[in-house]
Amino acid sequence: MSTLPDPRVVAAVRALEAERLESEARPALRVAIVAANTFEHDSRLLRTARALAGDGHDVTVLAFEAPGLPARESLGDRIELRRLSVDRRVVSVFRPLPEPVRARLAGLLGFEPAAMSLPPSSPRGFERVRAPIRRLVEIGAHQWRVGPWSDAVVSAVPDADVFHCKALVALPVIAAAAERTGSRFVYDLADLHTEAARLARMPRLVRSLVRRREARWVRRAALLTAVSDGVASEAARRFHVGRPVVVLNCPPAWRPEDPEPPRSDRLRRATAIGPKRPIVLYQGGFSVDRGIEELIAALEHEPLRALDAAVVLLGYGRLADRLRAEAARRPGRLFVLDAVPPSELLEWTASADLGYVGQPARTLNQRLNLANKLFESIMAGVPVLVSDGTEHCRLVSADALGACTPIEPAAIARAAAALLGRSPEERDALRRHCRTVALDRYTWERQQGALVSAYRRLAAEVARPAAPEETASQPAESRVGGSPRLRDVPAAGRTVRRRLHVPSLRRRAGS
Repeated sequence: MSTLPDPRVVAAVRALEAERLESEARPALRVAIVAANTFEHDSRLLRTARALAGDGHDVTVLAFEAPGLPARESLGDRIELRRLSVDRRVVSVFRPLPEPVRARLAGLLGFEPAAMSLPPSSPRGFERVRAPIRRLVEIGAHQWRVGPWSDAVVSAVPDADVFHCKALVALPVIAAAAERTGSRFVYDLADLHTEAARLARMPRLVRSLVRRREARWVRRAALLTAVSDGVASEAARRFHVGRPVVVLNCPPAWRPEDPEPPRSDRLRRATAIGPKRPIVLYQGGFSVDRGIEELIAALEHEPLRALDAAVVLLGYGRLADRLRAEAARRPGRLFVLDAVPPSELLEWTASADLGYVGQPARTLNQRLNLANKLFESIMAGVPVLVSDGTEHCRLVSADALGACTPIEPAAIARAAAALLGRSPEERDALRRHCRTVALDRYTWERQQGALVSAYRRLAAEVARPAAPEETASQPAESRVGGSPRLRDVPAAGRTVRRRLHVPSLRRRAGS
């Protein structure tokens, strides 16, 4: 006598088969992600690449070449990394002048001829005159680089359907590449760049000119994404576009099978910090206006001295040499470690007692942004200290993940000591709470759904035949991410070539 199959098993098998057929029927894209770095530490773009590849798209990441790094790497199924040769020196702006003349001009302006970015400085005296000129020269070098960089991008991936970037300096590159190949581009607003870092301190006229150019590119984008709700709302207001898709900077769920806070001694082994001394960790980029200098100064204040706390800076960037000099003046109390691969980072983070996010609310970008390090810290079960008056503070206060403080040395010392000075039971409970909130709400698995869905809509737009009468002046409601559908015929009347992933379209047609 035959046994009838369990209806639940049949339903599950049918659901899986339906999902497989639906996946095969979707058009796939060739996506070129253009990184404005060497792609050693860019966790957001790496997660983006993996999410898109996991949904069936073919992804090529295009980064800059660097000594000791391979020209090509496989980053997993459907993801290839290529490093391009692009002249990134600031003196490139002085072309076609001979190299000796360019080197002389660099010396007159106070930077090395081989420099790819300006050195950190606190302008005084004559430097107050040279500093803004240097910055204008650096901006000019970025502008000069667009042509050669976009040439290299198009040469590497001439058949891309979509170009994707998150850096303002790469935005004109992908816009030019998309125009030349008849494809589209996606802009990820990881920052409000004209309101961030050194650009925020440039003269109002310079910032206004850069903003206008950015606005023109943003409005041409086929899709916009943003790093936080605040950045998305500001971008929609500022650029007069539909609200970008919000994709928070969360890491993948780490060790989800064990919700208890992971334990690690990576930092202590690397620094020889004793087991009873509390560790305050800053991880990420070493650059100005992150609150790093204030954290170092906080070590000299009594609350942290009384606890014999140590500060560890784990990362990379233009301030690295200066920070190492500060550590040499504070032996045993301040440590500077090189950045570690993203795949190992949380193991190091978990060995801290407090994560210092910093990000003082000095610019609009810092007030609205949400940094990787916040979500990485709580995923590792480490409470965080963030700046007052920011989106970080709003989130940390709402979810009770640590404390907010003015980014001022005495205030940082008091706030850090208040968290580190709790009883062991209270600290363990807070670590467990941070870990629970991270696994429940702030994982990349939750965030990538919005990105994947947006790209599916974009792929459907690319696959749909263009109507002859459709133009770039379509109303806002027909736009993807607040931008016109770029399958339209451009104003110049040039025919747009439509590039589709042929295997996926064959599957769709049943061939």
